[in-house]
Amino acid sequence: MLRRNVLIFHQGALGDFVVTWPLALGLGRVLAQSRIFYITSGQKGALAERALRVESADVEGGWHQLFSEKPALPERPSKLLNGAQWIISFVSGPQDRWAQNVRAMAPEAHLVTLSTTPPDDFAGHITDFMLGQLKDRPIVEAAMAQMLKSVAARGIGAASGTSGSVVIHPGAGSGKKCWPAERFLELAWKLKQSGKQVEVLIGEVEQEKWPADLLGHFSSTSEVHTPATLADLMNHLLGASTFIGNDSGPGHLAGILGGPTVSIFGPKNPVRWKPLGPHVSIVQGEWDEIDVDRVLAVVG
Repeated sequence: MLRRNVLIFHQGALGDFVVTWPLALGLGRVLAQSRIFYITSGQKGALAERALRVESADVEGGWHQLFSEKPALPERPSKLLNGAQWIISFVSGPQDRWAQNVRAMAPEAHLVTLSTTPPDDFAGHITDFMLGQLKDRPIVEAAMAQMLKSVAARGIGAASGTSGSVVIHPGAGSGKKCWPAERFLELAWKLKQSGKQVEVLIGEVEQEKWPADLLGHFSSTSEVHTPATLADLMNHLLGASTFIGNDSGPGHLAGILGGPTVSIFGPKNPVRWKPLGPHVSIVQGEWDEIDVDRVLAVVG
């Protein structure tokens, strides 16, 4: 049987997902006759298909069976697994039940289990941590390292220009990662006063937790959009003249697309999770030390 599938399993958040893209792109280049699949949520899979030109399979399509004692995969997952040459897992350890089941069902495939949770004392970028785990797989390590160089130079080549709006995303998965919303509002006002067109992207968390008057203030200064899907989010980022946001998934996506990206980090060290990309700037410090003019100076 011809085995040409490369399956990458991922169930984490958007930013964590985006930092795995150089690995997928590198594998696609070094295994040119293979089919690269992300096995992940439907929205993330659709995003990867569009951004990376890979394929995807919805993790809700029966793949959970791999965690069970006696897995019985539906037809499509079974075919994909049986045709796998490489299996990259961000969902398991090397010896847990999931990995044991995969080895039993696809014994000829190369299984690689990776983590994006380095120890607290790890000083490098998250991609350095991933590369360190690939030392015993030199083909895969070299493929990812080469693609990281390409991403650092030009992103994934998707950004369409810098003539559009300044796009602001004032949210994040965790409230601890957020610069105060009122400062984003002041930032939007000052950008508009300087003649720039401004769009603000509001997520579901902000819609649910922010007071209505705060949302109204943003609407009075800027175009406000609520992307319905991750692919819709990508549409808003592609033509942005600059993206400004917190340490968040949209910031990682904006950076790797190749456009100018300003990520605002709080007091923690931003080295580990700096977005990938050729035009990424970091503003970092205690929250009360980061004023609007400091961010504006980086935006230019």
